[in-house]
Amino acid sequence: MSREPSATEPAAQATGIAYRWLLRGSTIALAAAALAWIAAIAPDVTNPAVPQIAGRVARGERYEVDRLRRIVSDNLPSARRLCSAKTLRELLLLQLAIADESTRAGDLKQVDLDADAVASTSRALLACAPTEGLGWFGSYWAEIRQAGFGPRTAELLGLSYRFAPHEAWLQLIRAPLALRAFNAASPELRDYATQDFADIFQARLFPSAATFYQAAGAEARVALLERTCTAPEADRELFWHFVAEKGLRIRHRCYPADGDGFRMSR
Repeated sequence: MSREPSATEPAAQATGIAYRWLLRGSTIALAAAALAWIAAIAPDVTNPAVPQIAGRVARGERYEVDRLRRIVSDNLPSARRLCSAKTLRELLLLQLAIADESTRAGDLKQVDLDADAVASTSRALLACAPTEGLGWFGSYWAEIRQAGFGPRTAELLGLSYRFAPHEAWLQLIRAPLALRAFNAASPELRDYATQDFADIFQARLFPSAATFYQAAGAEARVALLERTCTAPEADRELFWHFVAEKGLRIRHRCYPADGDGFRMSR
């Protein structure tokens, strides 16, 4: 028996076709919106100035503070939205450089603002990458300026060492601060700080090693010099030279003394 077509079938077919086109149109619209969003934020995140300048800052170069502030403000919002650990790490380096310049200038109000910015970016970085040593160091940097050295700051410094014990670029900015707190630090943190120095010394970065020595107190200096005793004599001579250039003396069993008991510039 032949079946007569129902009057409702064409209508149902038409409805199904319309629904499929609606879904297809929605998908296309969503894709277009996503592409537009990516296009809007990508230039900030991929700004080549960020990794280039961050790399130079990590090597000790100094930049105009206003320029660094513009780079951070232009790129930080998109880095936060994307949870881009790489870009947040680079921007935190720039913020630390900015804060360091404020400290050098003695602008206490600006130092407080910059410390808040460092703390905020450190939290954002750690939310995206909890094992990021620089994030823990940034938190330490901000905390020690706002509250001084105590159990909380010691914990933050310890986490920085735990997750990044031998990253030279981080050691170059971490060791001077750690050595200034040497007398108040635990034996574990003291050992970490002297290991930072030993790594830099063994890498033959003697100007930086001399800067670490300069930042340290008397007790810490003895501990640092102990780490150099097994180094070749030529390396110890070079290190002594850079220390002497800073107007400092060395009195230690591993550095033969002149007549007055000190090793001095000749």
